[in-house]
Amino acid sequence: MSERSCPDCDVQMEQTNVTAEGVGDLYIETERDGGILDRLGVGYQAPLSAYLCPECGLTRLSADLSE
Repeated sequence: MSERSCPDCDVQMEQTNVTAEGVGDLYIETERDGGILDRLGVGYQAPLSAYLCPECGLTRLSADLSE
């Protein structure tokens, strides 16, 4: 987990899970150009990580776009 600070409280945010009951993992859909996998529809999803501020409850989602 990378260090993330709450923009409001300036304390370290904690990694947490966000779920939608019965739906499974959350992800974002991305638009990526080129390549055979792109044409087959592979690589259009990026997993999300959630971070929670223990002081104010602010929750942020961060997409892993490294792929």
